[in-house]
Amino acid sequence: MRALKKVEGINVVPLIDVVLVLLAIVLTISTFVASGAIKLDLPKAASAQIKPAEKIEIALNENGEIFYNGVSMTQAEIVTKISTLSSDASVSVRGDKKAFFNDFIFILDQLKLQKIEKISIITQRDS
Repeated sequence: MRALKKVEGINVVPLIDVVLVLLAIVLTISTFVASGAIKLDLPKAASAQIKPAEKIEIALNENGEIFYNGVSMTQAEIVTKISTLSSDASVSVRGDKKAFFNDFIFILDQLKLQKIEKISIITQRDS
């Protein structure tokens, strides 16, 4: 009876083949992800409308006053105004550096409750 050969190493050639195939798949798929979407030539419609996104600015001053597009409002009025916004609205929050942090968190909380994700915080660049 013959003795079996002792395996002294792992054959890596098939492993390299599998890795190269996976690499080719990843590189092919990543081109679609990098461009953001597959390019389509959409059909035209006479009734199509371009709806600009709402741009809202909420400002806080050092006295605790809250301004909605330049109009001073109470917290209850701000809650009412924010509840009428759609979830695709773009909201900019501007706060005085001496404004109360509690008011700032209140505004952000109300925006998040309304499912508004496009929130920008306006600051001034340090020179």
